[in-house]
Amino acid sequence: MIFALSARPHYAPNGSRRRKFVFALFATLAFFLMLESGLWLCGVTPVTQTQDPFSGFSQIPLFEPVDGPHGEPWLTTATNKLVWFNDQTFPRQKPAGTRRVFCVGGSTTFGRPYWDATSYSGWLREFLPLVDDSCEWEVINAGGVSYASYRVAAVVEELAQYDPDLFIVYSVHNEFLERRTYAGMFERPVAQVRVSAALSQTRTWAVLDRILSRSKPVEPIDASNMLAEEVDEILNATVGPSAYHRDREWHEGVLRHYELNLQRMVAIARGADAKIVFVTPASNLRDCSPFKSEPKQPLPENQLTELRFHLAFAEEQLANGEFEDALDSIDRAKSIDQRYAAVHFLHGKTLFALGRMEEALRAFETALAEDICPLRALPEITEAIRRVATQEKVPVVEFGAQLLQQSHEELGHQCLGSEYFLDHVHPTVDVHRQLALWIIETLQRAEIVAGTAPTPATVDVVAQRVDARIDKTRQGIALRNLAKVLSWAGKFDEARLRAADALMLIEKDLESQFLLAECLRLTKRHEEAMLEFERLFQWEPDYERGYIPFGTLLLEQGHWAAAKVYLAMGALLYPNRDDAHQALGAVHLQLGEHEFASQSLLEAKKLNPHNGNTLLLLARTLLATGETGDAVVHYQQAIRFGKDDADTHNELGEALLRGGDVNAATAQFLAALRLDPDHNGARTNLDSVREPSGK
Repeated sequence: MIFALSARPHYAPNGSRRRKFVFALFATLAFFLMLESGLWLCGVTPVTQTQDPFSGFSQIPLFEPVDGPHGEPWLTTATNKLVWFNDQTFPRQKPAGTRRVFCVGGSTTFGRPYWDATSYSGWLREFLPLVDDSCEWEVINAGGVSYASYRVAAVVEELAQYDPDLFIVYSVHNEFLERRTYAGMFERPVAQVRVSAALSQTRTWAVLDRILSRSKPVEPIDASNMLAEEVDEILNATVGPSAYHRDREWHEGVLRHYELNLQRMVAIARGADAKIVFVTPASNLRDCSPFKSEPKQPLPENQLTELRFHLAFAEEQLANGEFEDALDSIDRAKSIDQRYAAVHFLHGKTLFALGRMEEALRAFETALAEDICPLRALPEITEAIRRVATQEKVPVVEFGAQLLQQSHEELGHQCLGSEYFLDHVHPTVDVHRQLALWIIETLQRAEIVAGTAPTPATVDVVAQRVDARIDKTRQGIALRNLAKVLSWAGKFDEARLRAADALMLIEKDLESQFLLAECLRLTKRHEEAMLEFERLFQWEPDYERGYIPFGTLLLEQGHWAAAKVYLAMGALLYPNRDDAHQALGAVHLQLGEHEFASQSLLEAKKLNPHNGNTLLLLARTLLATGETGDAVVHYQQAIRFGKDDADTHNELGEALLRGGDVNAATAQFLAALRLDPDHNGARTNLDSVREPSGK
């Protein structure tokens, strides 16, 4: 009895703590359920009903159940996946006598910049019944935009439960993009990702997500560069080239992970008693410059500047047809660094112009291999595919090799370019069709598909049928959006081609016309740019986005009165753009309107105090109005903020000389000659200040 009484205080606290914990847990769950119910009554929907917040990392499925035509269970692409996937629908239970084919991979499989109908998946859907009529064929496009192999493997794992007969895998170009874009996600424990995925399906999460989104600082918007909403989504979610640097260990880790994902896909397919086929990559070598160049080792600033000078000089020589001189400039750049990707690309362009095709191909391949931001599949990707295919006895469609052979037969060289690709990796509709035919050939050799290859006449009939179903306006919009993305990436030559293509499909499309004109301006094709801008303003005299760039072009070409009109409108419509005020100030200065020039340039300086060009123009304006002391200050600031060149030092010397400071002026003339020993103005000025002293 005494023992029992003394024991009670010892056990009671633990029991009390358990009861408190259970009560607290119950209260928390009750509160959460009440909150969820209240949010449901208020019409709040989980974010997972409209988007995949983890872009494929979560357990949210690609396909969701729907009722078929007669109430039977079907599957359709989940609404929150339609940003990345085509809308596909098929029976949950595979019909008897049907063979189900899933095409998986990235945006090429999807059919970018278009969609399923003109992708190789769509062409397979057309050709397979004509090749092998021993069964019904069901071809489902499960290609996801920007999806890399680890996410493709997750898609294959889901699709394995839907009675597949064959997986066709073209997953090659997104490995390095994904590892940068979602670097933080890879560092999170799997359990944490799964818990986050579960929470994201609640309405409470949706409310918190909206609150946090509103609390993020808003970045200033450049109205002249605003894109369509669907393109903004792509650009805003993409890591830029600045995030990429030479990192051999990271590079090799990505490739190892890629190979493991290929092996995982093989295992999943075989576990589902399905066949699997890999496709090797092909990409645009000749008409797609590297996304980022970087020296092998960090270079001193003066050497890097010299390298870029030789590169820019070579580009100008190439544009002027001075091919041998361009090669000499390229050799000078190579002597500074052998692994700067842009140098090899320009080398390839120059060799191609000279007709030295084999050397050009090697240079283009080197440029691809040295691209620091590899958004095109590297050679190691092809090697990994072949290695896994050999080990696992998986058929391989040699897309890359076959396209090179086709280029050799059709064009006499293997430098793949815009004849076959719409951008850096996405093939034309014709190449998608050819890829489908090569896939069928491979499947027949592997005895996966019976029958005979379609005849040229059959191919033509199918092509006409597919072409008749294409919405040309929608296709033109897709090309226009592609031009926007390419322009955003600084690839103005490529963007120009796609804008021109869009105009062939959408007559008098103002956005496409603007893109075409602007890309010509930015690549210094001034006469062509002038014609295209004039055409734009003939179609729409009040096309506001065109005012500043066209005004700037007119300024550069010496048409100052016309430039003044457009730039004045641009500065009025976009008062927060310092470049508009700067260009308008430059026009006023050229026209001798110094007071107006000063007003415009001071506004530009207020908006961007560290713009060297604005400070230089303001210094010239002040000097013209006799404010020599202020002019000297602004010349010095211009040099400090990027205008450290021979011309600016010479002008500063002249301003100092006008103010009577001969010694300081002499120092500036000497500085100009150090930067450019052949600068005639600085030499003449130096001689003039030395003569009175007898030097």
